[in-house]
Amino acid sequence: MIHFRRLFIVLLIGAVPALIGLLRLHIDTDVIHSLPAGDPVVADGLTIFTHHPIHDQVAVDLTMRPFREELLPAIGNYLEKRMRDSGLFAQVGTDDIGDLVPELAIHVSRTLPLLFSTRELEEKVAPRLAKPWLTDHLHQLRQTLAGMEGIGRARFISSDPLNLKDLVLARMAPLAPTLSAHFTQGHLLSPDGRHLLLTARPTAGSTDTGAARRIAALFDTLRSELAARYKGETITLTPVGAYRAALDNERIIRRDVDLALVLATVGIALLLTLSFSRPLIGILSLVPALAGTGAALFVYSLVYPDISIMVLGFGGALISITVDHGIAYLLFFDRAGVDGGRKASREVRAIGIMAVLTTIGAFLILGYSGFPIFTELGHFTALGIFFSFLFVHLALPQICTGMESAPARRPILQRLVDRLYSTGTPGLIFALIVFCGLLFFARPRFYVSLDSMNTVSEQTSRADALFTKVWGNIGGRIFLMDRAASAVELQERDDRLFARIEQDVERGVLKDYFVPSMLFPGRELSAGNLTAWHAFWTPSRVAALKKELATIGAPLGFAPDGFR
Repeated sequence: MIHFRRLFIVLLIGAVPALIGLLRLHIDTDVIHSLPAGDPVVADGLTIFTHHPIHDQVAVDLTMRPFREELLPAIGNYLEKRMRDSGLFAQVGTDDIGDLVPELAIHVSRTLPLLFSTRELEEKVAPRLAKPWLTDHLHQLRQTLAGMEGIGRARFISSDPLNLKDLVLARMAPLAPTLSAHFTQGHLLSPDGRHLLLTARPTAGSTDTGAARRIAALFDTLRSELAARYKGETITLTPVGAYRAALDNERIIRRDVDLALVLATVGIALLLTLSFSRPLIGILSLVPALAGTGAALFVYSLVYPDISIMVLGFGGALISITVDHGIAYLLFFDRAGVDGGRKASREVRAIGIMAVLTTIGAFLILGYSGFPIFTELGHFTALGIFFSFLFVHLALPQICTGMESAPARRPILQRLVDRLYSTGTPGLIFALIVFCGLLFFARPRFYVSLDSMNTVSEQTSRADALFTKVWGNIGGRIFLMDRAASAVELQERDDRLFARIEQDVERGVLKDYFVPSMLFPGRELSAGNLTAWHAFWTPSRVAALKKELATIGAPLGFAPDGFR
């Protein structure tokens, strides 16, 4: 007989450690942690992700309908203040970077002789010595000094009358989201002026889904606030960033895991119901699998603090593997008669012990694959199989002590198979027709692009597409990170990289680029540029330039000795 009271007590006792295991474990939804840490390519990629600020950056595209040019910066100011007050971001806007620009401009103006090669002097500086260029430049300079834009620029004019400083600073243009964007009232606007870009750096990492949920909730709140604050205006707020991908990954993976577990459990239960002459016996085959999975969760939580959500998703497959122990036991039990429980245990143990040991060993070997997720999967599955086997031989004989042998009627599945088999030639022809018809749908597609692995929602994909259309494909850029023992060594390595990149540009491999050596050259490059500078600025060329500046500048109000 089957002791249902014992079964209920066993299930209740088994549910407690399973629940404890789930509460103790941190379910990791970050797929990056599943990559092999020992692989040099992956290790380099993770290092760049860790140190490059753009990885965690959040960018917000702001636009409105009907468009009001004077209102868009005001909305940007309000949005920037609310984001800063939220405490979720370590940096909002470009104020911190903007504060460094004057210092950078001073550095460039003081080190101009070290920042131009021979070719740059001939191609970019020499044309500025012509009288037409000098005339236009001094007229523009006079207009600039007469307006607000001229505040603070007077100190650069005497030491840099040709405005060579801006030539150097223009080298940083490839770092901007788009080359045609422009600043207005402290905000970066798109080329058409209808979109405003606001950037922020979260205090937490982009893969922290808890922080990502708070950021998403903040933007939902801001949308409501902007709609209430500016009634009659349709304000569109489009945030993008790694936090959205992290949230989408978690939601999609959790949904898929839940679906896989439900479908696997229901499907196996239905199959067991159809495979046994007594359906209740078939359903009992699931109990060892569920008990083994619960015990595996508890023991796993004692050894490891985290478990990948994809490993939990494999729980459905684990149930389908370990259910074999229960099936084998209950098949013997269903036919063994009054002494079914212990007799079935002896029969199954003799047959299944080697299969269990080899299966456990095979999954434990996954721990040497180098992939953390395979290691977790191997250990978790091995534990599940082991505890399922123990449950079959320790608990099931106490629950199923014996009953009358199974009735003579065949199971439903067996009758269905026999009926299909008895159709003969017509059945074979029908099966071949169905097979040929299904071939039209059997079209496997192999995606080799990493973009096809992104598990993001349609809303996130549309937001990324909009951002790329307006601001350019920032994520498509190539970043190279280098490291050295000292700043001097790093500059020397950077100079060598700069030379190689210039060769690639000449061959047409690269187009736009930025290397720190363009602003901070090392010793060897600085010495070469300084030699080229002295060779270019001969005494006669310097005297001719001073004479031209004095001649053109005097009628415009510039002092004759104002340029040196």
